[in-house]
Amino acid sequence: MKSIEIEYSIPLKKRVLRDEVKNYLLEVILAGKFEPGDRIIETQIAKDLGVSQAPVREAIRDLEQMGILETQPYKGTYVRTFSVQDLKNVYDVRAELEGLAIRTAVKEMSEEEVAALEEITEQMVNSAGDLKKQIPLDIAFHEIIIKASRNNILEKVWYSVSIPYWTYLGTYYYKYDMAQLVKRHLPILEAIRNRDAKKAEQLMRLHFLELKDMLEEK
Repeated sequence: MKSIEIEYSIPLKKRVLRDEVKNYLLEVILAGKFEPGDRIIETQIAKDLGVSQAPVREAIRDLEQMGILETQPYKGTYVRTFSVQDLKNVYDVRAELEGLAIRTAVKEMSEEEVAALEEITEQMVNSAGDLKKQIPLDIAFHEIIIKASRNNILEKVWYSVSIPYWTYLGTYYYKYDMAQLVKRHLPILEAIRNRDAKKAEQLMRLHFLELKDMLEEK
């Protein structure tokens, strides 16, 4: 197994919950510390984090359900090797799911939520090219819209399958132009400001479908 040295963005408590371990594993995978095909050893992760194996085992199970990890009988657990088609499928799902979310969110969104989107967008523009900063900001932008839909079922689906993390894996491995990716959010924000639900839905769907097309060009 690789020897890994990580600077934790959030100090881990002595008793780490499943979600904290899951977020740690996602962080190191997105950072490229573990690559597709690398083995994840439960006992080693527990030792590195100073926790029992129980929360690590649960976190690994969650990541298997998300499709990030896969367990091979009698061999162990590995970072899943995903295909371009996997990512295309994710973009199709996001186009539909987030198109629906923003259509309702535009009507329900408070001025404070709009202001939060504006602040996040500004930060995205200022940090373009820095993936470590860019990815959390992008997640936050879409998360506000999902929450503003006031649709608890849609929100649960969005979180349960961790759709965003799949596309961010694609960002790492297929190297989109991050400056252009940031600019793609600007017309969506403008449609939200104008409370134009139809336009916002069209732009959100187009946002993901065009990213899907970019995969086909690579």
